[in-house]
Amino acid sequence: MKKIFLMGLLVVAVLSFGTSFFIYPVEIGPILTASFGEFRGTGNRGPHFHMGIDLSTNMRSGVPILAAADGWLVRVEIDEDDIYGNVIVLEHENGYRTLYAHLSDFSSKVQDIVRSVVNEFGKRRIVVEFPEKTIFFKVGEVIGFSGRTGEAAQPHCHFEVRSLDESVCYDPMDFLPLVIPSDARFEVRSLIIDGERYTYSPGRVYLFKGDIPKIAINAVTVSGRNVLGLKRIRLYFDGTLAYELDFSTIPWNEFNNVWAIYTRDSVSDGYTYSAWYKLYPELGSSLVKVNRFAEIARLPKQSRVKITLTDVWNRNFDVEFLVERR
Repeated sequence: MKKIFLMGLLVVAVLSFGTSFFIYPVEIGPILTASFGEFRGTGNRGPHFHMGIDLSTNMRSGVPILAAADGWLVRVEIDEDDIYGNVIVLEHENGYRTLYAHLSDFSSKVQDIVRSVVNEFGKRRIVVEFPEKTIFFKVGEVIGFSGRTGEAAQPHCHFEVRSLDESVCYDPMDFLPLVIPSDARFEVRSLIIDGERYTYSPGRVYLFKGDIPKIAINAVTVSGRNVLGLKRIRLYFDGTLAYELDFSTIPWNEFNNVWAIYTRDSVSDGYTYSAWYKLYPELGSSLVKVNRFAEIARLPKQSRVKITLTDVWNRNFDVEFLVERR
Protein backbone atom coordinates (compact mmCIF):
# COMPACT_ATOMS: atom_id res chain seq x y z
CA MET A 1 0.00 0.00 0.00
CA LYS A 2 1.38 3.40 -0.96
CA LYS A 3 0.13 6.72 0.48
CA ILE A 4 0.67 10.06 -1.25
CA PHE A 5 -0.85 13.47 -0.54
CA LEU A 6 -2.08 15.11 -3.72
CA MET A 7 -3.67 18.60 -3.62
CA GLY A 8 -4.49 18.03 0.08
CA LEU A 9 -5.95 14.56 -0.62
CA LEU A 10 -4.74 11.29 0.80
CA VAL A 11 -4.18 8.97 -2.17
CA VAL A 12 -3.74 5.30 -1.31
CA ALA A 13 -2.52 3.04 -4.11
CA VAL A 14 -3.30 -0.55 -3.20
CA LEU A 15 -1.77 -3.36 -5.22
CA SER A 16 -4.31 -5.81 -4.29
CA PHE A 17 -11.66 -3.78 -0.04
CA GLY A 18 -38.26 2.00 9.75
CA THR A 19 -37.41 5.56 8.86
CA SER A 20 -36.76 6.70 5.32
CA PHE A 21 -33.38 8.36 5.87
CA PHE A 22 -32.48 8.05 2.19
CA ILE A 23 -33.91 8.28 -1.32
CA TYR A 24 -33.30 5.62 -3.94
CA PRO A 25 -30.04 6.41 -5.78
CA VAL A 26 -31.61 5.74 -9.20
CA GLU A 27 -34.58 7.42 -10.83
CA ILE A 28 -35.59 4.26 -12.70
CA GLY A 29 -38.20 2.22 -10.86
CA PRO A 30 -36.94 1.64 -8.23
CA ILE A 31 -36.63 -2.01 -9.26
CA LEU A 32 -34.83 -4.21 -6.76
CA THR A 33 -32.75 -6.93 -8.42
CA ALA A 34 -30.86 -8.30 -5.39
CA SER A 35 -31.37 -7.99 -1.65
CA PHE A 36 -29.17 -7.61 1.40
CA GLY A 37 -27.54 -10.73 2.82
CA GLU A 38 -27.96 -12.91 -0.24
CA PHE A 39 -25.47 -15.72 -0.83
CA ARG A 40 -22.67 -15.02 -3.27
CA GLY A 41 -20.58 -18.02 -4.24
CA THR A 42 -18.14 -16.47 -6.69
CA GLY A 43 -15.59 -13.70 -6.67
CA ASN A 44 -11.99 -13.03 -5.83
CA ARG A 45 -12.88 -12.69 -2.13
CA GLY A 46 -14.48 -16.14 -1.95
CA PRO A 47 -18.08 -17.05 -0.99
CA HIS A 48 -19.65 -14.11 0.86
CA PHE A 49 -22.77 -12.19 1.81
CA HIS A 50 -24.19 -9.55 -0.51
CA MET A 51 -23.63 -6.48 1.68
CA GLY A 52 -26.08 -4.15 -0.05
CA ILE A 53 -28.94 -4.08 -2.51
CA ASP A 54 -28.88 -3.94 -6.31
CA LEU A 55 -31.11 -1.56 -8.22
CA SER A 56 -31.91 -1.86 -11.90
CA THR A 57 -30.62 0.59 -14.48
CA ASN A 58 -32.35 -1.41 -17.24
CA MET A 59 -28.98 -3.10 -17.89
CA ARG A 60 -27.60 0.19 -19.16
CA SER A 61 -24.31 1.85 -18.35
CA GLY A 62 -24.17 5.61 -18.01
CA VAL A 63 -27.40 6.00 -16.02
CA PRO A 64 -26.99 8.77 -13.40
CA ILE A 65 -26.46 7.49 -9.84
CA LEU A 66 -27.72 9.92 -7.21
CA ALA A 67 -26.66 10.87 -3.69
CA ALA A 68 -29.15 9.20 -1.34
CA ALA A 69 -28.99 12.15 1.10
CA ASP A 70 -27.05 15.35 1.69
CA GLY A 71 -23.48 14.45 2.49
CA TRP A 72 -19.81 14.86 1.78
CA LEU A 73 -17.33 12.76 -0.15
CA VAL A 74 -15.30 10.33 1.96
CA ARG A 75 -13.60 8.11 -0.59
CA VAL A 76 -13.31 7.15 -4.24
CA GLU A 77 -12.10 3.67 -5.19
CA ILE A 78 -10.84 3.15 -8.71
CA ASP A 79 -10.63 -0.51 -9.63
CA GLU A 80 -12.23 -2.26 -12.58
CA ASP A 81 -11.38 -5.75 -11.32
CA ASP A 82 -12.14 -5.84 -7.59
CA ILE A 83 -15.53 -7.16 -6.47
CA TYR A 84 -16.97 -3.62 -6.20
CA GLY A 85 -15.34 -2.04 -9.23
CA ASN A 86 -15.37 1.76 -9.17
CA VAL A 87 -16.85 3.12 -5.94
CA ILE A 88 -17.92 6.34 -4.26
CA VAL A 89 -18.53 6.60 -0.48
CA LEU A 90 -20.44 9.50 1.13
CA GLU A 91 -20.93 10.42 4.78
CA HIS A 92 -24.17 11.91 6.08
CA GLU A 93 -25.25 13.98 9.08
CA ASN A 94 -27.62 11.17 10.12
CA GLY A 95 -24.62 9.11 11.24
CA TYR A 96 -24.29 6.70 8.30
CA ARG A 97 -22.16 6.27 5.23
CA THR A 98 -23.46 5.16 1.83
CA LEU A 99 -21.53 3.31 -0.86
CA TYR A 100 -22.25 3.20 -4.60
CA ALA A 101 -20.44 0.53 -6.63
CA HIS A 102 -19.79 -0.77 -10.19
CA LEU A 103 -19.65 2.78 -11.54
CA SER A 104 -18.59 3.36 -15.14
CA ASP A 105 -17.61 6.97 -14.42
CA PHE A 106 -17.66 9.63 -11.72
CA SER A 107 -19.33 12.99 -11.18
CA SER A 108 -17.74 16.05 -12.74
CA LYS A 109 -16.87 17.17 -9.19
CA VAL A 110 -14.30 14.39 -8.88
CA GLN A 111 -13.60 13.43 -12.49
CA ASP A 112 -10.43 15.53 -12.81
CA ILE A 113 -9.00 14.10 -9.59
CA VAL A 114 -9.77 10.54 -10.70
CA ARG A 115 -8.12 11.07 -14.08
CA SER A 116 -5.01 12.57 -12.53
CA VAL A 117 -4.44 9.68 -10.11
CA VAL A 118 -5.12 7.09 -12.84
CA ASN A 119 -2.55 8.84 -15.03
CA GLU A 120 -0.13 8.74 -12.11
CA PHE A 121 -0.67 5.16 -10.91
CA GLY A 122 -2.13 3.38 -13.94
CA LYS A 123 -4.64 0.51 -13.80
CA ARG A 124 -3.86 -0.74 -10.29
CA ARG A 125 -6.36 -0.41 -7.45
CA ILE A 126 -6.40 3.18 -6.18
CA VAL A 127 -8.18 4.57 -3.12
CA VAL A 128 -8.51 8.34 -2.78
CA GLU A 129 -9.55 9.57 0.68
CA PHE A 130 -10.91 13.12 1.00
CA PRO A 131 -10.66 15.50 3.98
CA GLU A 132 -13.91 15.74 5.94
CA LYS A 133 -16.57 18.11 4.58
CA THR A 134 -14.59 19.41 1.62
CA ILE A 135 -16.67 18.15 -1.33
CA PHE A 136 -20.43 18.16 -0.74
CA PHE A 137 -23.30 16.52 -2.59
CA LYS A 138 -26.96 17.43 -2.20
CA VAL A 139 -29.61 14.74 -2.04
CA GLY A 140 -30.46 13.67 -5.60
CA GLU A 141 -27.27 15.14 -7.06
CA VAL A 142 -25.39 12.95 -9.57
CA ILE A 143 -22.35 11.30 -7.94
CA GLY A 144 -21.49 8.92 -10.79
CA PHE A 145 -22.87 6.72 -13.54
CA SER A 146 -23.98 3.08 -13.66
CA GLY A 147 -21.67 0.45 -15.05
CA ARG A 148 -20.42 -3.09 -14.70
CA THR A 149 -16.94 -2.56 -13.26
CA GLY A 150 -15.88 -5.18 -10.75
CA GLU A 151 -17.85 -8.40 -10.63
CA ALA A 152 -21.14 -7.09 -12.01
CA ALA A 153 -22.73 -9.45 -14.53
CA GLN A 154 -24.83 -6.58 -15.91
CA PRO A 155 -24.76 -2.81 -15.40
CA HIS A 156 -26.69 -1.80 -12.26
CA CYS A 157 -26.44 0.25 -9.08
CA HIS A 158 -25.06 -1.51 -6.00
CA PHE A 159 -25.99 0.49 -2.89
CA GLU A 160 -24.85 -0.01 0.71
CA VAL A 161 -25.54 1.65 4.05
CA ARG A 162 -22.65 1.40 6.52
CA SER A 163 -21.78 2.55 10.02
CA LEU A 164 -19.45 5.55 10.33
CA ASP A 165 -16.44 3.30 10.92
CA GLU A 166 -17.70 0.96 8.14
CA SER A 167 -17.47 -2.06 10.44
CA VAL A 168 -21.16 -2.90 9.94
CA CYS A 169 -23.48 -2.95 6.93
CA TYR A 170 -27.22 -2.38 7.34
CA ASP A 171 -30.06 -3.49 5.12
CA PRO A 172 -30.68 -0.40 2.96
CA MET A 173 -34.36 -1.33 2.74
CA ASP A 174 -34.69 -0.29 6.40
CA PHE A 175 -33.74 3.26 5.38
CA LEU A 176 -35.65 3.62 2.10
CA PRO A 177 -39.34 4.13 1.28
CA LEU A 178 -40.92 0.72 0.70
CA VAL A 179 -42.12 0.33 -2.88
CA ILE A 180 -43.68 -3.13 -3.19
CA PRO A 181 -44.00 -4.49 -6.75
CA SER A 182 -47.53 -5.65 -7.52
CA ASP A 183 -46.29 -9.03 -8.74
CA ALA A 184 -43.95 -9.79 -5.80
CA ARG A 185 -44.63 -13.27 -4.43
CA PHE A 186 -43.06 -15.88 -2.19
CA GLU A 187 -41.77 -19.06 -3.77
CA VAL A 188 -40.86 -22.12 -1.70
CA ARG A 189 -38.72 -24.27 -3.95
CA SER A 190 -37.84 -27.19 -1.71
CA LEU A 191 -36.77 -28.46 1.71
CA ILE A 192 -33.83 -30.45 3.00
CA ILE A 193 -34.54 -32.53 6.11
CA ASP A 194 -31.66 -34.50 7.57
CA GLY A 195 -29.87 -34.45 4.23
CA GLU A 196 -32.87 -35.59 2.15
CA ARG A 197 -34.29 -33.16 -0.42
CA TYR A 198 -38.08 -32.80 -0.71
CA THR A 199 -40.68 -30.81 -2.59
CA TYR A 200 -42.69 -28.73 -0.14
CA SER A 201 -46.35 -29.67 0.29
CA PRO A 202 -48.42 -27.89 2.98
CA GLY A 203 -49.40 -30.28 5.78
CA ARG A 204 -47.24 -33.13 4.52
CA VAL A 205 -45.48 -35.44 7.00
CA TYR A 206 -41.69 -35.59 6.61
CA LEU A 207 -39.57 -38.17 8.39
CA PHE A 208 -36.54 -37.32 10.50
CA LYS A 209 -34.08 -39.07 12.75
CA GLY A 210 -32.35 -38.10 15.96
CA ASP A 211 -33.62 -35.60 18.52
CA ILE A 212 -34.38 -32.56 16.33
CA PRO A 213 -34.47 -32.52 12.51
CA LYS A 214 -31.93 -30.48 10.57
CA ILE A 215 -34.12 -28.41 8.25
CA ALA A 216 -32.95 -26.20 5.41
CA ILE A 217 -35.28 -24.26 3.12
CA ASN A 218 -34.83 -22.93 -0.39
CA ALA A 219 -37.24 -20.00 -0.54
CA VAL A 220 -37.17 -16.63 -2.31
CA THR A 221 -39.28 -13.69 -3.30
CA VAL A 222 -39.90 -13.40 -7.04
CA SER A 223 -40.82 -10.22 -8.89
CA GLY A 224 -40.76 -10.31 -12.66
CA ARG A 225 -37.43 -11.91 -13.57
CA ASN A 226 -35.84 -10.89 -10.29
CA VAL A 227 -35.21 -13.44 -7.55
CA LEU A 228 -34.61 -11.95 -4.10
CA GLY A 229 -33.40 -13.33 -0.82
CA LEU A 230 -35.38 -13.11 2.41
CA LYS A 231 -35.18 -10.62 5.27
CA ARG A 232 -36.00 -12.89 8.21
CA ILE A 233 -36.80 -16.57 8.82
CA ARG A 234 -38.34 -18.02 11.98
CA LEU A 235 -38.63 -21.74 12.75
CA TYR A 236 -41.29 -22.98 15.20
CA PHE A 237 -41.75 -26.46 16.65
CA ASP A 238 -45.26 -26.99 18.08
CA GLY A 239 -45.76 -23.24 18.41
CA THR A 240 -42.42 -22.56 20.13
CA LEU A 241 -39.91 -20.32 18.39
CA ALA A 242 -36.78 -22.45 18.06
CA TYR A 243 -34.55 -20.62 15.59
CA GLU A 244 -34.44 -17.23 13.90
CA LEU A 245 -32.27 -15.70 11.19
CA ASP A 246 -32.34 -11.95 10.66
CA PHE A 247 -30.61 -10.08 7.82
CA SER A 248 -30.95 -6.53 9.18
CA THR A 249 -27.23 -6.04 9.87
CA ILE A 250 -24.04 -7.89 8.92
CA PRO A 251 -20.69 -7.04 10.51
CA TRP A 252 -17.80 -6.86 8.07
CA ASN A 253 -15.91 -9.47 10.06
CA GLU A 254 -18.62 -11.93 8.94
CA PHE A 255 -18.37 -11.08 5.23
CA ASN A 256 -17.24 -14.63 4.40
CA ASN A 257 -19.17 -16.43 7.17
CA VAL A 258 -21.84 -17.65 4.74
CA TRP A 259 -21.62 -21.34 5.65
CA ALA A 260 -23.08 -20.53 9.07
CA ILE A 261 -26.28 -19.47 7.32
CA TYR A 262 -26.37 -21.26 3.96
CA THR A 263 -25.78 -24.89 3.04
CA ARG A 264 -23.13 -25.87 0.51
CA ASP A 265 -25.93 -26.78 -1.94
CA SER A 266 -26.33 -23.02 -2.50
CA VAL A 267 -25.43 -21.54 -5.90
CA SER A 268 -25.11 -17.94 -7.06
CA ASP A 269 -23.15 -17.25 -10.22
CA GLY A 270 -24.71 -14.05 -11.54
CA TYR A 271 -27.41 -15.84 -13.52
CA THR A 272 -28.59 -18.63 -11.19
CA TYR A 273 -29.67 -18.07 -7.59
CA SER A 274 -30.50 -21.05 -5.40
CA ALA A 275 -29.80 -20.48 -1.72
CA TRP A 276 -30.60 -22.89 1.12
CA TYR A 277 -31.06 -21.33 4.55
CA LYS A 278 -29.90 -23.50 7.46
CA LEU A 279 -32.49 -23.60 10.24
CA TYR A 280 -30.28 -25.34 12.75
CA PRO A 281 -27.11 -24.40 14.65
CA GLU A 282 -23.80 -25.46 13.20
CA LEU A 283 -21.43 -22.49 13.01
CA GLY A 284 -21.71 -19.28 15.02
CA SER A 285 -23.11 -16.11 13.46
CA SER A 286 -24.56 -12.82 14.69
CA LEU A 287 -27.35 -13.31 12.12
CA VAL A 288 -28.75 -16.09 14.34
CA LYS A 289 -31.00 -14.15 16.73
CA VAL A 290 -32.73 -17.10 18.42
CA ASN A 291 -31.38 -20.61 19.01
CA ARG A 292 -33.37 -22.76 21.47
CA PHE A 293 -32.23 -26.16 20.24
CA ALA A 294 -30.47 -26.87 23.54
CA GLU A 295 -33.62 -25.98 25.52
CA ILE A 296 -35.88 -28.11 23.33
CA ALA A 297 -33.40 -31.02 23.44
CA ARG A 298 -35.75 -33.58 21.85
CA LEU A 299 -38.99 -33.32 19.91
CA PRO A 300 -41.98 -35.66 20.42
CA LYS A 301 -42.38 -38.45 17.89
CA GLN A 302 -44.50 -36.10 15.75
CA SER A 303 -44.35 -32.30 15.75
CA ARG A 304 -45.89 -29.40 13.88
CA VAL A 305 -43.40 -27.23 12.05
CA LYS A 306 -44.01 -23.64 10.98
CA ILE A 307 -41.44 -21.56 9.12
CA THR A 308 -42.36 -17.89 8.85
CA LEU A 309 -40.66 -16.19 5.91
CA THR A 310 -40.34 -12.38 5.84
CA ASP A 311 -39.46 -10.59 2.63
CA VAL A 312 -37.57 -7.32 2.15
CA TRP A 313 -40.88 -5.41 2.32
CA ASN A 314 -41.68 -6.99 5.73
CA ARG A 315 -44.49 -9.22 4.45
CA ASN A 316 -44.85 -12.68 6.01
CA PHE A 317 -45.61 -16.10 4.57
CA ASP A 318 -45.99 -19.31 6.59
CA VAL A 319 -44.67 -22.71 5.53
CA GLU A 320 -46.34 -25.47 7.58
CA PHE A 321 -45.87 -29.24 7.73
CA LEU A 322 -45.35 -32.13 10.16
CA VAL A 323 -42.19 -34.03 11.06
CA GLU A 324 -42.18 -37.56 12.44
CA ARG A 325 -39.31 -39.51 13.92
CA ARG A 326 -38.50 -42.69 12.04
